[in-house]
Amino acid sequence: MLAIEEQSFATDRMMRRNFRYAILKAKGVVLVADCQVGSRSDDCPSDMGRRPVAYGVLGFHAGTPLARLTSFAVEPGNRGRGIARRLLSALEDAAAAHGCAGLRLEVRADNVAAIALYAAAGYRRFAVYPAYYEDDMAALRLEKPLAARSPATT
Repeated sequence: MLAIEEQSFATDRMMRRNFRYAILKAKGVVLVADCQVGSRSDDCPSDMGRRPVAYGVLGFHAGTPLARLTSFAVEPGNRGRGIARRLLSALEDAAAAHGCAGLRLEVRADNVAAIALYAAAGYRRFAVYPAYYEDDMAALRLEKPLAARSPATT
């Protein structure tokens, strides 16, 4: 996951300790798509086993019915194959199963591909954070309501 993060983001990266905390201690979900998702024979040679090609980190916070997508990335060589769309849907399912009424996230205002993905998935902008990122790029705040689900149906 750390390698995907480093390939995907020039600034504002999650560090090894952030991933460790998200996986071991945080209240949330970390989902990983491996090379089997939309796999090509050269994606995951049999002698190497499975390897991550995308991940999403979702946080649940007490006192709010909303989940927050804190990090989401697909390995550059595997973009454009539907992995992000399927992983985002799985994260939404996890949030809904947890009882969350919606999901929020921030995305760089210049990340055209990610904005298009979120818009196609039903996210709507509700605010802008000017100079949010280390390089002073603005962040668009997006939100999507989630249909209620019981844990037994997931």
